[in-house]
Amino acid sequence: MDVEQIRSDLRDVRIYCGRYLPFVVIPLSYVRIVASRSVQTAGVDETGTLAVNPEWWSGLDVEAKRYVAIHESMHIVLCHPFRRKGFDPIVYNVAADGKINSSIEEAGVSGVSYSRGDQVTLEKISRETGINLETLQRMSTEEIARELEEGAAKVTVKCAVGEEGIGRDLLDGTVEGAVVQEGDKSVAEKKSARELEREWKRILERARDFAKQAGNMPAGLERIIEEVLEVKPPWHLVLRFGVKNHSKQDSSFAYPSRRGDDYPGYYGYRYSAWCLIDCSGSISEEELRHFLGIVKFEARKADIYAIPWDGEAYEVLKAARPADVARKVAPRMRGGGGTVVAPALRKVLSLMKPGDAVIVLTDGDISDSGSEETKQLFRKVSAKAGFAMLGYTHTPVDAPGFASTRVTFTEDET
Repeated sequence: MDVEQIRSDLRDVRIYCGRYLPFVVIPLSYVRIVASRSVQTAGVDETGTLAVNPEWWSGLDVEAKRYVAIHESMHIVLCHPFRRKGFDPIVYNVAADGKINSSIEEAGVSGVSYSRGDQVTLEKISRETGINLETLQRMSTEEIARELEEGAAKVTVKCAVGEEGIGRDLLDGTVEGAVVQEGDKSVAEKKSARELEREWKRILERARDFAKQAGNMPAGLERIIEEVLEVKPPWHLVLRFGVKNHSKQDSSFAYPSRRGDDYPGYYGYRYSAWCLIDCSGSISEEELRHFLGIVKFEARKADIYAIPWDGEAYEVLKAARPADVARKVAPRMRGGGGTVVAPALRKVLSLMKPGDAVIVLTDGDISDSGSEETKQLFRKVSAKAGFAMLGYTHTPVDAPGFASTRVTFTEDET
């Protein structure tokens, strides 16, 4: 087992990345690395240790060694070993590989390639699932994994094709072997998964800042970094602060002021909140009732209206009682039909008043979301609205001008 040769190879990879892909330099310097015949090719275990099979490694050419070292380092620094909890391990590995491999390809770095087997990319996942490539690029690793789990029967994407690929490289348990690199003590010492994830996020921030200072941060890399570092508030908080901040107020001496008789008092206008509800998706009657109940509570100074839609926009329902609206909309929620949002946007644009709130609830599988006409309608509605939000349960939607957030219905919320 030539540990010294592996050590020398990885040193060369770090020097190469310092010039062409500086983002990888810091994680590759911090990670603990072992050589072990217990792994078939290379991979990252549950503690964030990078393990390589020495015989397999020795058979790789220089460009493939660079590719493998970069790929595995990105698994670690993007916290994939810690984020995969609750998912099918193989399915999550596919989603993570797709994000990483596509970002490496998009970076367009010469001298980095892996031709020994067919590697998973977002383009390949798009072909297998029918999900638009641009949509996959906007989705997080977890969102892609959920889509793959739900369509497991028809999805044939695998972690590697044939015997020459890297294969499943998010490993179960821990791997021991001859130490190639001790790693930084912040991540090499025994810690809980939560503590390790926190440390790797700090390292990720350093790696991002280092790459930006070097003037070399590819857009694809920046996207997958943001899904780890960006903290997104729960959808009901987005709704709460959006509705609260857009409330229309004016002042008049006809109203008393707390500051005294010499000052006008404030008063608010009555406005409407329009809920555009996708009937073709997988949202249950109970979930819809819960959603409308929260909208009504947060926008309690508004009149609430619901517009059910799938291939067309249906009659407007006044949501005085969310349970009644959910009961009326539920029979239309059969699924399987066409999902086109443009008619619903045109309808609400004609009915709403300036300053009204518009909230779209959908599973995200909208066939016309990529058309320029639909994007223009989103812009017009958001420009007229005081607050515009799109909540999706599965697939992110490009809705210009709308606050886009994932809607979940957990036991704690319901």
